[in-house]
Amino acid sequence: MVVSCSVGEPDVACDIGYVPMKDGMRIAYVSYRPKASCYPTVFEYTPYSSSIRPFDLAKHFLDAGYAFVGANFPGTGCSEGLIDTWYDRKVGESGAEVVEWIAKQPWSDGNVGMVGNSFGGVSQFKVAAERPPHLRAITPGGIGDGYEDMTYVGGMMMLGMMDWAITTELVEGPNGAQQRIILGDTECSAIRGSKRQVVKHSFFEEMRRHPLKDEWWESVSVACKDVAGRVNVPTLMMAASQDEWGAAARQSARIFTQLMRDVPHKRLVMANGDHSATTLNGYNSYSIIDAERMKWLDRWVKGVKNGIENEPPVTVYWEVQMAGGDPKKSVAGWVTHHNTWPEPAVERRPFYLTADAKISPDMPCGSPNAGFRAYLYPTGVELLGYGDIHGDSQKFQVRPHQTGVLNYRMAPATSDIVLLGNPEVTLYVSIDNGDDADFELTLKDIDPEGNQLFLQSGLLRASLRAIDKERTYEDEVVHLFTQSEKLVPGEIYEIRMSLLSPIAHVVRRGHSLELTIGAPNPIPHREAASIPAGDVSVNKVYHSEKYTSRILLPIIPSAKAQAPAPECGTLQGQPFRKGMRFVHGGLPIPWPSM
Repeated sequence: MVVSCSVGEPDVACDIGYVPMKDGMRIAYVSYRPKASCYPTVFEYTPYSSSIRPFDLAKHFLDAGYAFVGANFPGTGCSEGLIDTWYDRKVGESGAEVVEWIAKQPWSDGNVGMVGNSFGGVSQFKVAAERPPHLRAITPGGIGDGYEDMTYVGGMMMLGMMDWAITTELVEGPNGAQQRIILGDTECSAIRGSKRQVVKHSFFEEMRRHPLKDEWWESVSVACKDVAGRVNVPTLMMAASQDEWGAAARQSARIFTQLMRDVPHKRLVMANGDHSATTLNGYNSYSIIDAERMKWLDRWVKGVKNGIENEPPVTVYWEVQMAGGDPKKSVAGWVTHHNTWPEPAVERRPFYLTADAKISPDMPCGSPNAGFRAYLYPTGVELLGYGDIHGDSQKFQVRPHQTGVLNYRMAPATSDIVLLGNPEVTLYVSIDNGDDADFELTLKDIDPEGNQLFLQSGLLRASLRAIDKERTYEDEVVHLFTQSEKLVPGEIYEIRMSLLSPIAHVVRRGHSLELTIGAPNPIPHREAASIPAGDVSVNKVYHSEKYTSRILLPIIPSAKAQAPAPECGTLQGQPFRKGMRFVHGGLPIPWPSM
């Protein structure tokens, strides 16, 4: 079945139909293309509503000389297919068949590139791992691994992710199918819920069934040798440091560094911003990200000799701002290019957390710097409030409950401190009750007026602190998440963790850094939200020569900011608080039970 659809432009052809698979099933698709001649094609592939993508998304690509095809995963939307779950290898195999089908169409010149963000980025690795002959390049944005970067961040179940799994399966997929039916798809109603459309295990149920990173999670991950490690086409990865739907920049950097060493043409682009910064054209993505994607497609799919293969493989956009809040008017404060990641010039300098609430370059070795601090767990929560740039700071204005967090602040910088990479934190901690504790860290820039700008957060469940020594490298501490090791009250444990993603930020002269230690937010929302583990407890953080709680900062020596500091509220995904005095937080010491 093929149904023509009208888009109001006489030179554009639009079809909705089905691609036949080798196993007899069919994948639902929509295509937009200029009516004259044949063109290279961009292909988006998700379990959402890709098979009925609106023309305004495709138009940007058509204007640039491409055809556009959107298709749904097997067993989703109006697509037929029998799969175990959304991350099944069948997803990659069917996507690869769609690539080859596109290449054979009379309107195609045989060259196909993939586009998409989030799940649409993950699917690109799944398809490319199958190595379809006519796939020329992929451009994944906003990717996250199934377990540690999206679903169980730091080993904690993300309630927002669970909500996403249910609503995507029960709302967005059916809505997309209904839209196809309205536009003339006469077969979708019979497919929906039939024996030709079966997902054996809902992703929601599978996520709940596997709270540790077991063999099932390994089987659906893209960050492994059998998926990302098999990709051999030119690959552009785009990530925003404050992506609320997963540690996208961390995952992209890890794949780039560890799994794609031998790919001759690869590129990593990072910027500040939230999940929408890397979405597809026509929505909320940065215009500078749109331009990076198009330049990559033009070179490797269209064959334009634009010289991108001669540019350094890593690009960092610093302090991207949007004029009037419009992402299509995004401008970076400045741009740097790097030959490798991590940047070799970075020095990782230790700064010590002290008992008098400081972040100091000097190791604590005596009073008042030595000792411990305590807080009431889990009563202190930092409300990050990701969302619209003009409203995302409202929740962040609510300061955490004072006795439920520990705050540490650095002295004002005497010169610019340029950070490029992922800060690492080591805490020596104990609990006095229960058998576990969750740690949420937030790192903030403090200007001379006391305004607090969110930079990055970090999450880790103490019982899942065991480190994966094979995958840990200089820019990231990677955890195993395979076995829970409960805590014993009164014993001191080392908790070593990276923040969620690398950052590119300048602590300007007169500014300082503040680190907050508290509990995760239990309210389901897009940002990190998890029910805290353990029990009500007085938790201690230790500071001494023996127990050197500290933060390791990735600093580029002698570097300086290349633009004035952005105004508060102009950085996407980075909420701020207006000027407030410094609050140490924590419980009074000595506490009777200490």
